[in-house]
Amino acid sequence: MKVRVGLKNRFGLSVYIAIFLVIELVFGYFILESRNLFVKSTVQDGCYLAQAQAEKIETRMDEYALAVDLAGEYLAEMVAAQTPETQIQQWMKSYCDKIADQFGGNVLDLYAVLDGAIVAANPWEGDDAYNFASKSWYSGAVAAPSDTIVFSDLYADVITGRDVFTMSQALSNTNNVVAVDVHITSENWMDFSELPDGYGLQVYDPHQTLAYAIGYTSVIKLRKDILAQSTEEVSHYTGYVEDNYNLYLCKLSSGWSVVVAIPGENLLSTNHMLLMNLGLGLNVLNMVITMVFLIAHVRNSKYLRQDSVTGLLNRSYLMKQIRRRLKKSGGTLLIVDLDNFKNVNDNYGHDHGDLVLVQVAEVLQSCFRKTDCIGRLGGDEFVIYMDATLADSTLNAKMQELIRRVSVLSQKYPLSNLSISIGGCRCKKGDKYSEVLKHADEALYQVKNSGKCGFVMSRYNIDKQA
Repeated sequence: MKVRVGLKNRFGLSVYIAIFLVIELVFGYFILESRNLFVKSTVQDGCYLAQAQAEKIETRMDEYALAVDLAGEYLAEMVAAQTPETQIQQWMKSYCDKIADQFGGNVLDLYAVLDGAIVAANPWEGDDAYNFASKSWYSGAVAAPSDTIVFSDLYADVITGRDVFTMSQALSNTNNVVAVDVHITSENWMDFSELPDGYGLQVYDPHQTLAYAIGYTSVIKLRKDILAQSTEEVSHYTGYVEDNYNLYLCKLSSGWSVVVAIPGENLLSTNHMLLMNLGLGLNVLNMVITMVFLIAHVRNSKYLRQDSVTGLLNRSYLMKQIRRRLKKSGGTLLIVDLDNFKNVNDNYGHDHGDLVLVQVAEVLQSCFRKTDCIGRLGGDEFVIYMDATLADSTLNAKMQELIRRVSVLSQKYPLSNLSISIGGCRCKKGDKYSEVLKHADEALYQVKNSGKCGFVMSRYNIDKQA
């Protein structure tokens, strides 16, 4: 049954709890946002650190490319000047030794295809039979745009057995190509002997073959499709990583990829995250506790208003509601008493007695409006208060219908001889609840004394108006 509550109740304890809950929600939102911003900031910091490592490799690759480019310019000039092959080979040997010293012995060989023949700084057996046209370093350079350095995939050198990649470039005569083999040594290949403590770094060739690894690389487990998605912008990889590490990916201009593993503690303090997570957890716990109190308060408020057996308004709350309404307007107050209710308890038991009370309550609720006050006064007595002032004929017809429906209900309990008696009193604005209740009760006893199962209205207020 719906009951309008007053201003005081609307702004009671439940409202204050709800306001507190909203404040907690807002506070929790700001904690969560602060945490997300902090994590995002640390991820960005990791990108900067990884970018610095990637730039070191990019710089070294650029130095290799520059060495190839310069060799190409010198060779083009010598070919144009028709320099003898022996002199070209001597220069190539000298140049190869020079750049090998510059790059820590990583350069294995410098060679070129000049006018259809192989010329090498370090000639190898079988040069004359070497089918350079079928090799990717040659065909790739010839097919590439002018002045483009072509990086090959990683491969094992057939003579030395070392891991090698080749950089090649077509000369002004595109059928002439210069190439440099670079040997991948251990930690000093990319000058990473001073990698920050705890970091891990891996370098992959264009076909995602691992070419180089240094530092704590056991944490890095990447799928090849992830490497294929790397771009020139450093990106944070959130996939599977062992331990507390952050992975960052970057693709170099050469087509090679770099993966950098940075310890999480270097980016985001575990203690800071623990405090933020603890604060967020306490906030959630506080909201849960607040919700429990709010629900308990609402339920308690409901129980404070309701009769425990019938669910109607209890005597105390019913009295408050009728008094409040009498201050605003007049109406009609009715007292309903169950006749011979003791017979139900005696013959069918108290459980059936409570069931009868519930069924009568349902009948009352169906016969009156939801806005009317319907409550249990106590025992087998009920009170109804209607704001509307019905005509005598309408009111009498309504009460006869109520008596009839209870009579139908009594047929379930033939040994009880159950019926109802109703006494009523018309009220005017300003009447006291105790006064109108007294007169309605007197009318009820008139019905009881005249044989029960009937309806009588008090002359109170009717006689006054007359």
